[in-house]
Amino acid sequence: MDNQQLWPELQSTFKKDLPATVKLNQILTQEKAALESRDYESMKQILKNKQLLLNYLKTNANTRMHALQAAGFTSEESTLAVAEKQAPIVAKSWRQLAKQWKECQHLNTVNGKILQRTRLVVSQTLDLLRGANNHTRLYNTKGIANSNATGRAIGSA
Repeated sequence: MDNQQLWPELQSTFKKDLPATVKLNQILTQEKAALESRDYESMKQILKNKQLLLNYLKTNANTRMHALQAAGFTSEESTLAVAEKQAPIVAKSWRQLAKQWKECQHLNTVNGKILQRTRLVVSQTLDLLRGANNHTRLYNTKGIANSNATGRAIGSA
């Protein structure tokens, strides 16, 4: 594939991905609000919508990757540098999409931290209920804290 065929193909995927990525950004914002308010009922639909968009974006990313490889490019960075010179409109779309991806990545990181904090609070609450709040905590291979306590549960006190 030569570059004259590559640029329209890339532009086509960017035109599809930009609104999808904006929508993903909105869904991640909804997810953040649901996590902050502990609205777990709405999380099921949010996660379903998020997964659908991620699958769609992954398909388009694979299409781009194959097109880049067919044109002889080995990285997106080198392709973007050439696009800046040969197809500035494509490069502009690419930068817009990259900006949206970064925003999504940031929101996803924030949501992960909220989720991690919620998980910690729930774990601590369960330890209190089990009577294991003053015992040493160990971490498993996934970095999740486990209590090695065998204290009496609050219900058996």
